[in-house]
Amino acid sequence: MNIAAGVLLIIAAILNFIGGCGYAIGGAVAGGVGEVGSEIATGLEEAGAGTDTGSAEIAEDSEDLKAKGAGLALWGYALWVIAGLMIAGAVFLFMKSKAGFVLVIGVLALVAEIGGILITTFGIMNVVGLIAGALTILAARSFPAAASA
Repeated sequence: MNIAAGVLLIIAAILNFIGGCGYAIGGAVAGGVGEVGSEIATGLEEAGAGTDTGSAEIAEDSEDLKAKGAGLALWGYALWVIAGLMIAGAVFLFMKSKAGFVLVIGVLALVAEIGGILITTFGIMNVVGLIAGALTILAARSFPAAASA
């Protein structure tokens, strides 16, 4: 079970890294579009061409878009870190050591997949991460315990 969990954890880590790239790039693009919208609203106010509610609405929507873009980018960076930790957890799974660390990695794998599901939608790629997280937790609980004195 350790080898299967480790292999699935590495596959899920690769998928999370790719997903993290998508979230980081998408968040940066959304933040950039929000910044352009803020500049347009400011230009309309300065020129006096925008109505009071029109430029205010554009500015409000732009700020909202910038905040959402920052959140998406931050989630992408978090997925990169989680992917690296998942690979380390897979190594410890193969060696059958550091059961506590491996258990935490299993929980992180589940949190990463549930977070991705909540942000976007449930897909086949999420199944790999969910199974990997569950198997990692089960495998960590089956590690041989140190003999007590």
